[in-house]
Amino acid sequence: MDALSWLLPAAVGLLSGLTASMGLGGGFVLLICLTGFMGVPQTEAQWINLIFFLPVAALSLYFHRKNGLLQTEQLLPAVIGGLLGAACGVFAARMLGDARLGKVFAMFLTVIGLRELLGGSFSKKGK
Repeated sequence: MDALSWLLPAAVGLLSGLTASMGLGGGFVLLICLTGFMGVPQTEAQWINLIFFLPVAALSLYFHRKNGLLQTEQLLPAVIGGLLGAACGVFAARMLGDARLGKVFAMFLTVIGLRELLGGSFSKKGK
C-alpha cells in the first residue's frame, strides 16, 4: 500500500475514534466510509466496526472513570441491555442479509439525520 491509500482509512479512523470517545456514535462514520466509499459488504463492515470499537471503548472508559464521569449504578443494566441488543442484532443481520441490512441502515441514518436537522429530540426531558 502506498501512502495515499492509507489516508482515507486513517482519517476516517481518527474521526470515528474522536466521535466514539465522546459518546457521539463514531461507528456510523466508519460504516459509511467502509460500505459507501471502499466497497466493503455491510456485515463485514460491522465486524470491522466492532473490532475498532472495542479498544476505543476501553480507552474511553478509562478516561471517563478517571475524570469521574462514570455512573456505576447504571453499568450492569447497560451491559445486560447491550449484550441482549448485540445478540438480537446479530440474528437480525443474518436474517436480512447484506443488501437489505444496508437499506435498513440507510433508512435509520436518514431518520436520525432528519430528526437532528429539524431540531427534534428523542427525549421529552427538559421540555
